[in-house]
Amino acid sequence: MRRLVAILISILAWASFGSAYAGPPYPLRENLNFDANSRLALVVFEAEPNTAGPPWLLDLLQFDPQTRTWTYGMMRGWSHFEAIGPGASGRQFYAGLVDPGGVYAINNIAAASYWHACFNGGTESFTLQAGAVNYLGLIDPNPTILDIMHTLPNETHGKHLFIFDTPRLAYTPASERPNWEADVTAYVASHFPRVHVSVVAPEPTAVTFERGHSMLGDICEKY
Repeated sequence: MRRLVAILISILAWASFGSAYAGPPYPLRENLNFDANSRLALVVFEAEPNTAGPPWLLDLLQFDPQTRTWTYGMMRGWSHFEAIGPGASGRQFYAGLVDPGGVYAINNIAAASYWHACFNGGTESFTLQAGAVNYLGLIDPNPTILDIMHTLPNETHGKHLFIFDTPRLAYTPASERPNWEADVTAYVASHFPRVHVSVVAPEPTAVTFERGHSMLGDICEKY
């Protein structure tokens, strides 16, 4: 059910605002009214252009690092970024809202809605600050997509699969990205001119998590 809600909201957000925006149930608009007193956190990350294959998706979910479990609900604690990077000529910024602030982790990426690369063996978590712009860093999906494309048996291509223990997502933290603060500030000013809040870079923390389970078998998230 959560994935169905995510897909429906993402389709609406994509149709209305373009693939750069996500954050159910709060789609981003240019006139976003967001301030330091908000319980929401504005999330921004960069992605390298997708040169490996089909458009990809990313799930950022609320996470408890002590129990290594996902704590999101159907309408809170997650953001689903749809169709990232197709046709981009260079690095692009992407933004979303999460409700509430707190600890979130990258759960998986998916390509062409067929396979999901689950980062259960190692991913990054972030403590997202409510009422602020949280820059996560730079993500490159290409190594993971290429690895999956090259290692999957041909007969599995085009099927809906959850693939576990995949290589960690290629990731560059803000501390290694020169001039990140000025560039993120310029991006927010250009796309969301009514947003005037602090820009922060939460420290990434490496975490692992267990597979989720559903009536269809193992999945990346909780069911």
